[in-house]
Amino acid sequence: MITRERKRELVKELQEKAEKAGLLLFTTFSGITVSEISNLRRSIKENGGELKVYRNTLLKMGLAEKGFEVDDNIFTGPTAVVFGYEDPFPVMKVVDDFQKSHRKNFDIKGGFLGTLKLTKSDIKELSSLSSMQELYGKLVWGIKAPLARLVFALKNPVSKLVFVLNQIKDKKA
Repeated sequence: MITRERKRELVKELQEKAEKAGLLLFTTFSGITVSEISNLRRSIKENGGELKVYRNTLLKMGLAEKGFEVDDNIFTGPTAVVFGYEDPFPVMKVVDDFQKSHRKNFDIKGGFLGTLKLTKSDIKELSSLSSMQELYGKLVWGIKAPLARLVFALKNPVSKLVFVLNQIKDKKA
């Protein structure tokens, strides 16, 4: 049995992790082997996140104190919380991929991206997005490509004029 002091420590730990994380995902797991959970934890950690299991009563209390409005259906069955500290999209992708391969024993209940409440379907959609770095790259390319075409288009007539003038000069010489 956990002492009251230990419960307070766990609630405080949960709250600190929730404040630090940009992503919170709530999952259910039953029938998952220790090695499968260990592999999932490792994959999440490699992508800048953490998976932690808390008792539902402590989860409910800790999140309510921090202003998270979580539906009661989140607090049914064994619940694991995935914290995403860096780029949230790779962490979501790892969790979604794990869920696809363990449909019977692992399910995503919901979560938060910052203060935005996420449903299971929201998480599925967001997990298909690229990482922030890839999105930045696409944005830069989207901005750069038209500019490069414009520079080429503006430069091309000038270079053609120079080429024609050089041809005329060569003929006269």
